[in-house]
Amino acid sequence: MKTDKDLRDAALRWLEYSGALGQLRSAMVARAKLNPPPKVLKVPVYVNIGKLNEIEADLVTLVMRKPMKAQKIFHQVIYTAAVAISLELKPQPISDVTMSQLTTEPDHCPPSQLTSLPDMGDIASLYSDEVKLSGTQTPTKDSVVNSIDKVDFDLALTSLELDLPIDTAIKQEAGEILTISQIHTPLRVDGIPWFREWVVGGVRDLPRSTDEDPVLALVTGRVMSLSLPKSYTVWARYLCSSEGCVGMARDLHMRVFAVGGPDADDTQHKPHCRVCRSELEEDPSSRELGEKSLIFLLPDAQSSALTREVYTRVQLLKITLRDEMLANLAPGQKMQATVMIVSKKSNEFPCLEGILVHPPAPLRPPSSLPPLFRQLVRDRQSSPWSLVLTLAYMFGTAVVPAGTFHSLKLALLLSLASCSPQKAGLAVLVVGSNTTVVLRLLWYGAKFASHSVIHSSLDDVTASFSKDHEGKIWVQAGSLLLAHGGVCVLGDFSKFKKEARRSVCNALESGMVLVEAAPRLRSQTPTLKYPLRAAAWACYDPAHNKGRTSTDMEDMFLRVPLGDLTKSISDVFGLVIYTETPGGECESKAEEEITLHTLLNAMTPAESQTSTLLRPEDLKEYLAMARSLETEFSAGAEKLIRGYYVAARRLRGDCVQGSAVPVTAIHTLAQAAASHARLALRSTVETWDAVAAILLCEEGLAAHFGYSLLQVPPTPHLSANADLHILVGRKNDERMANFQRQLENFITVHTGDIPSTLKT
Repeated sequence: MKTDKDLRDAALRWLEYSGALGQLRSAMVARAKLNPPPKVLKVPVYVNIGKLNEIEADLVTLVMRKPMKAQKIFHQVIYTAAVAISLELKPQPISDVTMSQLTTEPDHCPPSQLTSLPDMGDIASLYSDEVKLSGTQTPTKDSVVNSIDKVDFDLALTSLELDLPIDTAIKQEAGEILTISQIHTPLRVDGIPWFREWVVGGVRDLPRSTDEDPVLALVTGRVMSLSLPKSYTVWARYLCSSEGCVGMARDLHMRVFAVGGPDADDTQHKPHCRVCRSELEEDPSSRELGEKSLIFLLPDAQSSALTREVYTRVQLLKITLRDEMLANLAPGQKMQATVMIVSKKSNEFPCLEGILVHPPAPLRPPSSLPPLFRQLVRDRQSSPWSLVLTLAYMFGTAVVPAGTFHSLKLALLLSLASCSPQKAGLAVLVVGSNTTVVLRLLWYGAKFASHSVIHSSLDDVTASFSKDHEGKIWVQAGSLLLAHGGVCVLGDFSKFKKEARRSVCNALESGMVLVEAAPRLRSQTPTLKYPLRAAAWACYDPAHNKGRTSTDMEDMFLRVPLGDLTKSISDVFGLVIYTETPGGECESKAEEEITLHTLLNAMTPAESQTSTLLRPEDLKEYLAMARSLETEFSAGAEKLIRGYYVAARRLRGDCVQGSAVPVTAIHTLAQAAASHARLALRSTVETWDAVAAILLCEEGLAAHFGYSLLQVPPTPHLSANADLHILVGRKNDERMANFQRQLENFITVHTGDIPSTLKT
């Protein structure tokens, strides 16, 4: 290990390389223009481990193994540069100010924000021979660095050196210079390689010794719960309790919070004056407060607990986040962070203090398609619809035979392609009496999402407040929030309680998850809202009602009671898929095929089963590539979607009950069309994609109301004996082209040309 002087030189080279010195200069210029200037200057030190390793490997080791010492070295170097910059700026001399004004002037100004400026150039210019320190000394690079610990103390005793009374003004030819305690340099470390030795994957990876130095590590996982923010003191000014002490002449005693140390508002610690050693008293008029919050993180290594594939017991990581790290933090979201592991002196787990929350990583699709999908894309390139229909035909054959539940499989693929951490995915509701097979298909499809959560009746469906034994209020994430960026399988929605149904419907309709406290906690907790970033899947059994009443609404097509499905539920789900037809002939044939398929799979060893037409690994890669595509709407697709939406609302409604087509239908159509384009690997949503989305939605309306405005018969299952050319080939292309012409005529007759702009 090199000496401290060598490490300071390496730190100086990194600050010059990263542009931190230019940011420091701009911050000091901005501070000098404020009246009164802030007492503390915040200058975060951003360190990229990979790039720092090219400059000095020993400094990298120090940052990772002894971050407290590394932060002290960066603090010393930045303070030295701040002194030189202050003298270089040559401000006007300070006017006469009395001692009482210096000690009683209130200051609530937060540290100024840094702005990016061009690099300062040669670092040697900071220490030119023309700069004088206190008018008596010419500093060089080495002399200034070595005298850091004396600079602020010598300047504080200027009044004694000038043989002036204590209560007279302090005059300095060089202007006001910050003391070392007025520089706040929090360490922000990034670029740590994701090696096993640097990653905390669970409680077992935490150090067990109580006397180890703090070290840095990486954590990644999902935020399960977070506490309501609590205030802490970022910095505070202290005054000497001894009347007439020269320590009151300047801001000598500024206590700034540092990660790894105690909070600045610790009342048990009584600092002493550096001049007379008397106890200091905090100046309540000069302090800054920040916010901190605790989170419980489920590490990625234990994320299988959310899918409930196997029963596992997990222990969450408790992490403290502060200030800017709390921005846009929500329960359920994925988080990667650099933390400092601080050992405690008692039999407790080490404390994890957040250093830097990493921005969300961009989607990285596979560089190439799997061989089977390359062949499919090449064979279906002449048809705008065949590729997506073929994928739906081949999807889920491990659960049900090919062709059965075809409309449902297509809807699930569209929903999987719409999942994103930035917006809610396409919600799917499956209506039918055979919920057992439907749930198996939903659980199977959720495995192909980037992240999935299987809801249980023991869990909250949205979110809730709770209070621990210490009095902290926690926000517990429910299933919808925990599925952030993926799919939440709610299960059988007909078995949900009325309150749970209402909360889910409100979340799907507004796109926000509302968190309300129980009556006993409402006086202590505000009502919170978090954005919904998941696709909800559910099934509904219309015959689940316990009793039939005269007010129950009856579906004209299924001839079964729907309860409250008609408006309050079906309107908020994006795609409503019906799996049954009036005569039941289609269902009886499909059930025979499903029964035979299930029996054959049960009698065949798992190693010998070859019923899956698509390898799960290949399909995951294909869906990842589809989700990464950014789409934009063509004018033709926009015209079809808006035209159909307006025509359907006009013809399927009346002046008393309103339209049976919900207002959210246009958003559903846009999402479905964009997802169809992604599955076809197109970045532009063409009229073909709009036609496919409209056909799927019209099938749902026809199944619900018993008739179709476009003469579209609902087809939940495909015939097992039909020719593939009819199902997904040229015959199907002719059918879709005829439907497109019929749709265009339908729009022209009932709406005309409606120009507008549609956003994806």
